[in-house]
Amino acid sequence: MAITIKDIHEKEFSRQVRGYSIDEVDDFLDQLATQMEAMIRENREALAAAEEAKAAAASAPVAVPVQPVQPVQTPAAPAIDEPAYFKNLETTVRDTLINAQRLADETIGDARKKANALIASAEEQAAGITSAAHAEAEAARAETEEIKKAAEDYKGKFLRLLEEQAHILKADDSLFAK
Repeated sequence: MAITIKDIHEKEFSRQVRGYSIDEVDDFLDQLATQMEAMIRENREALAAAEEAKAAAASAPVAVPVQPVQPVQTPAAPAIDEPAYFKNLETTVRDTLINAQRLADETIGDARKKANALIASAEEQAAGITSAAHAEAEAARAETEEIKKAAEDYKGKFLRLLEEQAHILKADDSLFAK
């Protein structure tokens, strides 16, 4: 069955999650239908003009015998085989859409690969930052423990010093005797 201009205008494509842009396909089909309408109109006008010329030639009176003129050999314009033309056009459009889908799939695949690489890099970087933070936290805990221990040692030594001084003061009353 040959595709008509009406078929092109009314063609609806199924919608998919990942697929072709419906607007782009519709625009392309509209352009295609417009060009086909112009070609068919030109063809019909040419055929009508040829019919009119034949009719005018047939109804024209023959007044003077005319010496036959050798017709000039011009290559005849090939008749447009609409079914074959539209079939070829359909094949071309289908191939174009398939290539566009393949390109879209490749682009999506490349984008996913890049996204996965970025995610892996970010996770690696996050692991490094987390590891460094844990190391800093552990160093801070160790330093805190050392400071606490030093403070306890200082407190213990200071208490012993006070006790020794108090013992000296109690043992030697002569320091305070008059």
